[in-house]
Amino acid sequence: MSDLKFIHAADTHLGRQFSGLQRTSPDLANLFRRAGYSSWEKLVRTAVERKVDFVSLAGDVFDGSHTTVKARVAFMDGLQRLHEEGIPVFMALGNHDPLRSFPDSLRSLPGLHIFGPDPETRGLGQVETTQGVIISGASFERSVVTENLARKFSRDKGVDLAIGVLHANVSGYSAHKDYAPCSLDDLRQAGMDIWCLGHVHSARVLWEAPLILYAGTSQGAHAGETGPKGCYLVTVESGGKASEEFLPLAPVRWEKIELDATDAAAPEDLLESVETACAGLVPGPEQIEALVVRINLTGILSRHVAEAIRPDGEIHEMLAERMARLTVPVFPESFCDSTRPEFDPESIIEDEGFLPEFLRLCQTSMEDQTRIGDLVREIRLDLSKRVNRTYIDPDIDPLKLLEGKDALRDLINKAAEEVTSAFFELSAADKG
Repeated sequence: MSDLKFIHAADTHLGRQFSGLQRTSPDLANLFRRAGYSSWEKLVRTAVERKVDFVSLAGDVFDGSHTTVKARVAFMDGLQRLHEEGIPVFMALGNHDPLRSFPDSLRSLPGLHIFGPDPETRGLGQVETTQGVIISGASFERSVVTENLARKFSRDKGVDLAIGVLHANVSGYSAHKDYAPCSLDDLRQAGMDIWCLGHVHSARVLWEAPLILYAGTSQGAHAGETGPKGCYLVTVESGGKASEEFLPLAPVRWEKIELDATDAAAPEDLLESVETACAGLVPGPEQIEALVVRINLTGILSRHVAEAIRPDGEIHEMLAERMARLTVPVFPESFCDSTRPEFDPESIIEDEGFLPEFLRLCQTSMEDQTRIGDLVREIRLDLSKRVNRTYIDPDIDPLKLLEGKDALRDLINKAAEEVTSAFFELSAADKG
């Protein structure tokens, strides 16, 4: 067998809409609308430029069973271009585009081989073969498939290279529905040299030999699909060794950043920090056309800075204007405020509830030396019951606190601040 090159892709979701975008410019809005189609066009162009032997598609080429005319035409145009270059396409359908709803007009496109509901074998250059290179695959017959399709695959005798194409959930990735569930052992025992998988939207290599990989989606559609998205170029040497190279395709990339805003004394400081962090994420104009960023702010935020990051605050508009002018425009999708306010007991103490009551108790304790003295003596007595007095370091003797009013006040104030901070952190977690 001579050297072999092919592109593996999955989950292109043609016709899929971006979500979570609250503000955008007309130019970026147009980019978002065509991003999925642009990634498909780049996939086809890359296959032609790299002169691959074939393309494998592992399901969810379309976003839904009711495909739009635009999505169908884009797919047909891509298949036509590949066919003209002599590049066949082997496709296993998934839960978004199962056999029962796949458009009849696309089933017999030249150069396209769609696998049936049970594992089928196709060969390069002819429909059925047990010699040389074979590609085996199985499609979802309906949108929900819960049986283990991987266990139905087996390697034919006398095959130089066996490649499996399947839409499946391996080892129960929690972020995806458990369709066609299987394990790594199921895949390895099938005897394939390479498994080309779909369903999970992040590119990953699950195993090296045999090579088992997810291509991931070719274009992220929301803030949960961060990082580069694209396909794999798989190269198989004449000796049978397979290697993979990830090729980014998505014109729009989603990212998340976490930024400690504690040192931001003014909104201008926060604006500069966010700008610097976002600009550092831009990979270069040759890879993407725009970056969409969700910003999570942590730390302690002053009140006037907090006002600036409200949905109607100035920073949103200023960031959108300034970062749209970068070499690659950056769009701040949203701010997630995980900060806590500066410790200001006077602004809380007059309210009702657990925290104000606790702070009032701290304030009373700092002012009532008799109560403090009784409390400290009780603590010392309890400590003495558990530890021989000769082992108590004089520096940590609770009675030492009574000698310095300032030290005691600092201790109580610090305790109040720590409890308040913990209270706001728990409140932020509950909101999340």
